[in-house]
Amino acid sequence: MRRLADGDRAAFEPVYAALWPALGAFCRRMLGGGADAEDAAQQALLKVFDRAGSFDPDGDALTWALAIAAWECRTTRRRHSRSREAPDELVPSIPADAPTPEDAAIARDLDDAAREVLGTLAEADRETLRATLEGDRDPSVSGAAFRKRRERAFARLREAWRRIYGT
Repeated sequence: MRRLADGDRAAFEPVYAALWPALGAFCRRMLGGGADAEDAAQQALLKVFDRAGSFDPDGDALTWALAIAAWECRTTRRRHSRSREAPDELVPSIPADAPTPEDAAIARDLDDAAREVLGTLAEADRETLRATLEGDRDPSVSGAAFRKRRERAFARLREAWRRIYGT
């Protein structure tokens, strides 16, 4: 630490190797582990390197670094006590793939719009589109004839959509 305080950049790695485990363990004990402890240890280490020039060579480097870490831990605790956010364990978790209320509203609106447009089509077109979606076409209709009916039904569906919604 004395070498680092004197400006010797080669001392960075040995100081880091010596302090990081001690600061990490200290912050985990003070804050109970987790991301806050990791963040406090990182902040403390940054301050140790930033303030290395003010280190008293007659003092103990570990004690000095732990004092900085203790300050960071107290700062983290104060920040949490002032925060109005609920702790993570009190907030119900929502699966990442769960639809949001906005997604549900959009889906309902699209469903209503599709029903409205389908209502403007002839019964034969609606039946062709239903058979396409459900995969149960009339066996008396040849494959080529069904594909042509489907093509025309989709074209009329697109045209009705554009007529009503403009896109």
